Amino acid sequence: MEVTIYAKDLPPGTTSNIAGAQWFPVNVFQRDQAAPSFLSQFVEAARFSYRRFQLMVGDYYGIRWLPNYQMSDEPFAEGGLLSKQSPIADLLPELRELSPKEHPFPFPYVRQVDTMFVQPAVYLESMLREFRLAGGAVLVKEMRGMEDVLALPQSVIVNCTGLGAKALFNDPELVPIKGQLTILLPQPEVDYATLPPDLYMFPRSDGILLGGTHERGIWDLQPNREAEARIVDAHAGIFRDMRSWPVA
Repeated sequence: MEVTIYAKDLPPGTTSNIAGAQWFPVNVFQRDQAAPSFLSQFVEAARFSYRRFQLMVGDYYGIRWLPNYQMSDEPFAEGGLLSKQSPIADLLPELRELSPKEHPFPFPYVRQVDTMFVQPAVYLESMLREFRLAGGAVLVKEMRGMEDVLALPQSVIVNCTGLGAKALFNDPELVPIKGQLTILLPQPEVDYATLPPDLYMFPRSDGILLGGTHERGIWDLQPNREAEARIVDAHAGIFRDMRSWPVA
């Protein structure tokens, strides 16, 4: 079968090139609106992607295992995807609560879980390279309406437009969630990720990503300077407090 990808933008000019990336199904659906059949498909898809990414760990695809340290001022609530009661708990190796003597973070409650982290620039280029070597074609083209889609010569069309489907297919239920990042210079010695309340730090070979925001319904792509200051100051405070945090 001959396959053609039509894309408005290609790496390195995509949002995915900038985004932090680790394997974990998050913010995919609203649980109170999901049917049992969807939840079953969701778990099956998570397991499939997990097995696939495991086979791709290494420098070629830019995928590696790293520990995450989730932090909280209160005991962790159970029942979510990142919990021991999660339907994908067996896909979260090393998920455990840490005692105060096992970590230096200035929070009374810390848990560790190992996940696969992706270097987007490496991963995306490798995927495009393999697609082309397999005979696939990639064409830069912006779809402005259904007439553009229906004018394509292919008889089978798979919609992978993501948020773009809102206007393209008149889907009023699609809602953007704006996430803002601040990127620091690379620090190869940082080989872990942190997940404090309302924050996260992801290490990449091309920089340290600090997040974040979770602005539902916001389309504006301009940086929010107040959010930037909050993110940077909060992270600086956490690592500053680590110097004086008592270790049992």
